[in-house]
Amino acid sequence: MQKKHRKQFDSNIMEQFEKAMQIMQGMPLRAPFFVKALFEQNRAAKRREKLSAEGIEVPPLLIISITERCNLNCAGCYSKILHKAGEPELQPDKFREILTEALELGVSIVLLAGGEPLVRKDFLQIAAEFPKIMFPIFTNGLLLDSAYISFFSKHPNLLPVISLEGGEFETDFRRGEGVYSSFHNICQELNKKQILWGTSLTVTSENMDLLFSDTYINSMREKGCRLFFFVEYVPVAEGSESLVLSESQKALVQPSVNRLMAAYPSLFIAFPGDEEQYDGCLAAGRGFIHINPGGKVEPCPFAPFSDTNLHFNTLREALSSEFLAKVRENHHLLKEGKGGCALWANRQWLGSL
Repeated sequence: MQKKHRKQFDSNIMEQFEKAMQIMQGMPLRAPFFVKALFEQNRAAKRREKLSAEGIEVPPLLIISITERCNLNCAGCYSKILHKAGEPELQPDKFREILTEALELGVSIVLLAGGEPLVRKDFLQIAAEFPKIMFPIFTNGLLLDSAYISFFSKHPNLLPVISLEGGEFETDFRRGEGVYSSFHNICQELNKKQILWGTSLTVTSENMDLLFSDTYINSMREKGCRLFFFVEYVPVAEGSESLVLSESQKALVQPSVNRLMAAYPSLFIAFPGDEEQYDGCLAAGRGFIHINPGGKVEPCPFAPFSDTNLHFNTLREALSSEFLAKVRENHHLLKEGKGGCALWANRQWLGSL
């Protein structure tokens, strides 16, 4: 990432953490931790800036899919389609090694995904050993029992983010009957423990108006949600192209997020977000990279191409890989793309690299 874009991304992250401090006024048990978290984010940014001066570009964010296993079979799931079944998953010692190096390099946020990450409690217990890193955990929520809620209560750097499609009809239609009612029940238990939790919302051409409406946001805030991820739908599943946002809808995503940020004491994040301010795609290490369940380092979750495996390479070596470097060099060509992800739209070009 060029210096000005790295600083812009770091600035946006700090803005989110400062907003989190406002939210913590209603969660006095969590406030001291987030004061420290704000300090650690700033220190990590300085570490990344120092390494950048040495020619090593470290993204503030890692996305790690820690398993391909899942207890649901959601329609159009990119993970089931893109991850090769049967590929050996990372082992706990290797996961700890990756996080140790990530912390040393200045990575400050590690988003844990799957499959269903809650099936790997051993990995979450390891994540809890790194309180200086924030871990949003994208989960369907069905495994959030009393033991898990107690665990999250003790480790505020682990943030459960429950995946939904909107209300009960939209969620159960894609994820299965009863998924939404399970989410509804778990909210109360999370709130009792003052756990900061969020939701991941897949934005499609059909549900966009609902998800960005004040009615829906207020309903989720009443349930205790304070962190909203809006993820643009990517048509990994053949025949689902009609769900992709139109150009006019896509142009409204970031302005809608900005409006919500100004209107509510909550955190609102769009993915891939406003790439124009960064002069192109943030994948491949400009802002983040993806590590798949088998340890392969990829530009992003929707670009399953790699020339590096963390079973054989360090994270520092992976960040300097030829493949990722070529993607970064062409970031200016990846500003726009139909389908919610510029890299997915240009997957034939990626494969040619």
